Amino acid sequence: MGELHLSVDQTIRAATLGGAHALARTDVAALSPGMKADFIVLSAPSVDFLAYRPGVPQIAHTYLAGKALTT
Repeated sequence: MGELHLSVDQTIRAATLGGAHALARTDVAALSPGMKADFIVLSAPSVDFLAYRPGVPQIAHTYLAGKALTT
């Protein structure tokens, strides 16, 4: 199979909102008021930065079901 040539934004959308849409799920994959999200906040200046710093810790905060696990 050939490469898909997706941008970082397109890849993230496909892995989150696109997957939820494919499974007919409306309760996951979006950061919206009232939703319980599991997500991380990165300390990198952009998502593009992640590919060039493998192995370097980039997680600033972690949230589970919308509640902070780290600060």
